[in-house]
Amino acid sequence: MPIYICTIWMPAETAIATIPVGGRVHDIAVSPDGEHVYVARCDAVMVINGRQHIVARIPVAGPVKSLVMDAGGQRLFVIGYDGSVLVIDTRERIAQMLWDGCASDVVVSSDGHHLYVAHKKVTDGEASGAIAVIDIACATTVATVPVHDVAALAMSPDGSSLYAVSYDQRAHHQYPAGWLTIIDTASHAAVKTIAIGASPESVTTSPDGSYLYITHYDTCSVSAVNLATDSTTVVALADAPLAVVFTPDSGHAYVRNVRSLTLIDTTTNDANDIDAGDLPRGMQLSPDGKRAYVANFGDSTLSVVDTITSSVVTTVDVPGYPDAVVVSPDGQRIYVGDYWSGAVTVVSVPTLGDLRADVAS
Repeated sequence: MPIYICTIWMPAETAIATIPVGGRVHDIAVSPDGEHVYVARCDAVMVINGRQHIVARIPVAGPVKSLVMDAGGQRLFVIGYDGSVLVIDTRERIAQMLWDGCASDVVVSSDGHHLYVAHKKVTDGEASGAIAVIDIACATTVATVPVHDVAALAMSPDGSSLYAVSYDQRAHHQYPAGWLTIIDTASHAAVKTIAIGASPESVTTSPDGSYLYITHYDTCSVSAVNLATDSTTVVALADAPLAVVFTPDSGHAYVRNVRSLTLIDTTTNDANDIDAGDLPRGMQLSPDGKRAYVANFGDSTLSVVDTITSSVVTTVDVPGYPDAVVVSPDGQRIYVGDYWSGAVTVVSVPTLGDLRADVAS
């Protein structure tokens, strides 16, 4: 296999390197051992090693929307904008089509054995919604769960439940009502349906499995679902939410909005805005949960948020238009993808610590 080595060293204080990848960066994933970083372009997945060298290019068909790494790091799932799903063997670096239909969302089981795919199912000329359960090892569908108009999926931390949020996408209402379907993964059966806010967009499970946070872009709100009581609290926001990231203790949730960042206390559901950068897009917490790193597309910066004080402690410039962001498992490096120029900037976390100390003094 040919070796690709392409690194441009940067004079910036916080950057280890900027690595051109030859195309717009759609997403970034890192292996559990931190040895390799995978960068999604529209036509390929580039593999970067620990010395910041490109060591492989894995061709893929169609524009890539996102990357999902299994817990063991043996498989990388490539989700396309067309709803297709490829699986890459990270050792052999070979891609195989796992789902060639039009999926609205996909999620991998916590044990890495199954892929759940929400899609439209056509029977006798009639379209209906379903979730296909795919055995990844043999690439076959082992079950189908009927659920209409699924917008997003999430898995419980213990893998026992699959959560699907839906709304009637054919409705003529401005904001069609939404619902949450809870599916038992052992029996592949829907066991409960809960009414939620209108037009749900995404769903995220808290690390302790107690809460679901569901975003509603159209109504600028988040539905906080208490899974112990099946109760739902609507949290109003000043901006349209895009995604949610929980702190490791499940005590707080960071909501990345179109133009802002909001922190929600999961006990009280109180929401407070954090003054971060313009157009926050990628966001990930450090492995210890003490820092949140936010890539700001609008002003070409990376915000470092102290999750204890809920404040931005450092903001550093990064090249271009940062979008995707991922943190190495040891917490020492941040990989920031530039969507327009097609490069990945590697930021040193210890250097960020030095900058914070300089500011404090």
